[in-house]
Amino acid sequence: MGDINILIKQFQGIDTSDLPDFYNFEKPLEMGLWILWAAKDKLNMKKLTAEEIALIIRDVREISITSLSISRALARAGTKIHSYHDAEKVYFEIMRPGKEHLRSFTKEGIVEVFYFESNMKYSSKKLLKDNIFSNLKGDLRILDPYCGVRTLDVLRGIKNKTVKFLTNVDHQNKKAIEQFLRELQDFKSENQNIEFRNYPYTDIHDRYVLSPNHLVILGHSIKDLGSKESFAIVLANSANQNIVDAVSENFNSRWQKSKVL
Repeated sequence: MGDINILIKQFQGIDTSDLPDFYNFEKPLEMGLWILWAAKDKLNMKKLTAEEIALIIRDVREISITSLSISRALARAGTKIHSYHDAEKVYFEIMRPGKEHLRSFTKEGIVEVFYFESNMKYSSKKLLKDNIFSNLKGDLRILDPYCGVRTLDVLRGIKNKTVKFLTNVDHQNKKAIEQFLRELQDFKSENQNIEFRNYPYTDIHDRYVLSPNHLVILGHSIKDLGSKESFAIVLANSANQNIVDAVSENFNSRWQKSKVL
């Protein structure tokens, strides 16, 4: 077990920002190929067993998977991998077709645009929840300077993610603030995975959602989607890493300066 613990520590310390985003892949084949690619190019490890691949995915990437599913997927990978038989173990090495296979996932879907029609509030809310939020993996960080009761309605369906929501309620009138805060207290009792904070400065304007795999730029506040024509632009982090890093750093800095609502 000592060797695998060393391997896990090595994986935890590598920079894979120039590789496709691991969390874009959901099937054992692609996840296994990604681990083999990272091991080969970043750690100079030519080959790994299915057991090693599964443990790295579980302990480093925090995705539950079995070595059997990895072994079966790679056994059907054809020229994407090369296998080595050593005593009772089978080792796998990624080949060029395997890397091209993973790259093919990022050639499409780097930018996706969603259109929200005016005077279509219900349809816009459903589009945001079912076609955007449901496809974002991992925890979410949302910045939206303008929020209201309808914002809570959109977020209510997010149950399996931690959400940090950064806003500014100070610019609203007293009655609107009181109504929102009253509804927010009830909302928090049933949605403890979602935290709202108030950022008391005026240097926030844009609206966006950050996830481990995508940056979503919203043309309108969540509470007002569908009241006017607007768009949502979904960018793959793997193709826009510099932008994502800058936005992430700014969000984290503002979050620390904010107070819990």
